Parts: sequence; structure tokens; C-alpha cells
Amino acid sequence: MIDLEKPSEHTAASEGRPMLAANRLVKAAWIAVDVTKERAERVLVVEAYIAVSPLEKNYDAERYELLVQDVRRVLAANPEIDRGSILSMHRDAGCAALFRTKPATAA
Repeated sequence: MIDLEKPSEHTAASEGRPMLAANRLVKAAWIAVDVTKERAERVLVVEAYIAVSPLEKNYDAERYELLVQDVRRVLAANPEIDRGSILSMHRDAGCAALFRTKPATAA
């Protein structure tokens, strides 16, 4: 998960371009609420069609930067949203395997 701080007015990019444009980098997006004892934050959670970490295979820095610019533009245009998080839908199958139950073996 990549957290993006709310950008200043000077870092808003891609103005006028909708997030779900022809580049189709965004699979889904929703608002989540992160609540702690000190505060509650509204978080724009974006699930991407692309790898979002250099540690993932098929990571493309240029396409990722386009997505980051779109998220920053949305944050700048919606001051009620505190920050954004970008998730990758490309996850290693080995991670999901950790949650699978193993079949019982006969004794």
C-alpha cells in the first residue's frame, strides 16, 4: 500500500483529466475511514490494474506516476479527503496461499 499525503496547490497534476480516463489504470476506488483515538481520516483507496511497487514484477514507473498524478489531482479537488492509498491488484499467489487451510491428513 502506498500512502499519499494531500498535495499542496502547486503539486496538483493532470487537471481536468478524469481518474477513469482511457489509460484505465484504476480498477476501483472508494472512501475508507481510518479512525484512531486522536482523529478520524477519510482515505481515498484506489485499487490499480498495474503493479504499484518496484518489488512487484511488471512494475512500470511511468504508468505508476500517471496514476499518482491522478490521485493527487483528485485529492486536491476534494479537500474533505485527507489522503490517498494505492493498492495493487497484482499480488503474489504465494501470499494468498498463507490463508488457505490445509486439508486434514488421515492418521
